[in-house]
Amino acid sequence: MTSEEEIKQFALQRGAELVGIASVTDINEFTPAGHRPDDFLTGAKSVIVMAARSTTRGGWRSTDYRLPVANLDFFRIRGGIVLALAKYIESQYGYYAVADTPPPTGFNASFSLKLCAEMAGLGTRTLAGGVLMNRELGVFNLAAVITTMPLKADSPTQDMVCPHPSCVKRWQKERTTPCLDACPECLSGKLEDGRIKWMRYDRRICSTRAQTLSPVSYQRLLLEIVNEPDPGRRKSTLLGSFARNAMQAVVAGPTVSQCGECFRYCPVDLQARTLRGHGDEKQSVGNKSQ
Repeated sequence: MTSEEEIKQFALQRGAELVGIASVTDINEFTPAGHRPDDFLTGAKSVIVMAARSTTRGGWRSTDYRLPVANLDFFRIRGGIVLALAKYIESQYGYYAVADTPPPTGFNASFSLKLCAEMAGLGTRTLAGGVLMNRELGVFNLAAVITTMPLKADSPTQDMVCPHPSCVKRWQKERTTPCLDACPECLSGKLEDGRIKWMRYDRRICSTRAQTLSPVSYQRLLLEIVNEPDPGRRKSTLLGSFARNAMQAVVAGPTVSQCGECFRYCPVDLQARTLRGHGDEKQSVGNKSQ
């Protein structure tokens, strides 16, 4: 078994569903200075990228909007996986490794997991907010380890999952797709010859509409409470359900993400979150009703 195979097996055994390797040299061709892997680890040569489903398939099918969040899996365990992998590389192979990068400042991400995942062949960009998808997992969560260990890189996949054939047909008739139709304020784009011609995701709008339980929203809430002159309104805001949910999100971190409406009816993601085998007929009927 090669070193690359051992490393991938290590991550898969701990909860990742896909693992790929990207070359730092290749990543740096598309990344500005200050956001490159070797800006965070001197002498970095490789980035090991892990992916898994954001929640269970059952969570997506629940009629209770809270259950997809309550059943987040990889979101909760990915920190432990990447830390274990970084320690494994250092102890087993004698190369430096880091399991995390500094958090973003405002809208300025310190490190692009999506770019690394693309370079590692895990998925391709979509019209749905530029999120990555593949046919097996649909939309997925990501984590990565940066290491000075030189590893054989995987190639970017040529299997472009977006646009789906049904989306191409709808575009030809209506000049829209399920994701663009779901959120025209945040998303825009164009298809040409069955491929994405261009796309745009306005994160500034999306963050104010979807990321209402983020640390930033909690800061705004605190400012609102402090500046409220009426004691009764101040107390009501502080003890209200929104304040409680915002505080819970900051402590536990389960709901700081986008709303997901842009890929709720994405044909690729619908197929990926549908169980095959046992109860095929019932599952397909359930999907038609969504």
